[in-house]
Amino acid sequence: MGSVGFAKYVMKKFQKFPTFDIEKVGERNEVFHHDLFLKGSTDQQKKIMLKSSQSKYENEFNFPFDKYFGISLLPFLKDKTVLDLGCFTGGRSAAWFERYQMKHLSGIDINDIYIEAATQYAALKNISADYRKGTGEKIPYADNQFDAVITYDVFEHVRDLRKTMAECQRVLKPEGKLIVVFPSYYQPIEHHLGLVSNMPGLQFMFSGKTLIKAYYEILKERGEKAYWYNRDSPDLEKWEKGNTINGTTYRQFRNICIEQDWKKIFQSRKPIGSVGRKFEKNKLLKGLMKVFTPLTYVPFLQEILLHRIAVILEK
Repeated sequence: MGSVGFAKYVMKKFQKFPTFDIEKVGERNEVFHHDLFLKGSTDQQKKIMLKSSQSKYENEFNFPFDKYFGISLLPFLKDKTVLDLGCFTGGRSAAWFERYQMKHLSGIDINDIYIEAATQYAALKNISADYRKGTGEKIPYADNQFDAVITYDVFEHVRDLRKTMAECQRVLKPEGKLIVVFPSYYQPIEHHLGLVSNMPGLQFMFSGKTLIKAYYEILKERGEKAYWYNRDSPDLEKWEKGNTINGTTYRQFRNICIEQDWKKIFQSRKPIGSVGRKFEKNKLLKGLMKVFTPLTYVPFLQEILLHRIAVILEK
């Protein structure tokens, strides 16, 4: 058995099969590749868009973004012009707009469908918002336009994080804030292979090249049932280190911050497992997290133990 075969064996021990329920569209962008969306009527498509936006909106209100930081973000965002980098279908940013009492909201993402959905939802919520198609490496807004840029679980997916952060700096006003949350490449449960396997730490066991080939082969074995969440190629893109992720570590992110002269205002040190609704109700787990927190300051261990890289930077 070669490395790809062994990777498939390990992944299948914790195998996962995603389902599509039109009444519970949920969080995944893959729903927009499903025939129920692609071949649906205009009304059906708008319904699925709305359900995606509403799901993100409700999840944000049920578990606020503040939890990743352990502080209120209101002082940084109230009465501010804000860009959501990676807005998806706009539900989360709509919740941010309401909670943080923003002056104006803008958002970008890479897919016309997401922009249409976000615009539809902002109109429904009567929110002062502007959404545009664009990438982090080339943000379609003017210099010095925003008081804050906020981004959640996006920096691990951009093709060039250095360029993306330089673009954030460009569109921010002097002393503008960049509010960032995303997982390090070595965070054990964030390998982005969850449509196939729940096995943690796969990126420690195998190379990205091996994992992608194994992932691709498993999807092919599933046949037509997997068409809506398939991967196009068994090979990594030039920018990829894993499935749709660039492999950014905490150390690499910190070095870019230093190179570009960002000022760190705040950093959360919440350990893995310490953010979530289950954690909020578990006193034993809360006690254990107090033990792990000091370890998030230790080089390399912090790559594994930080729940997310959660930082507030200033231009």
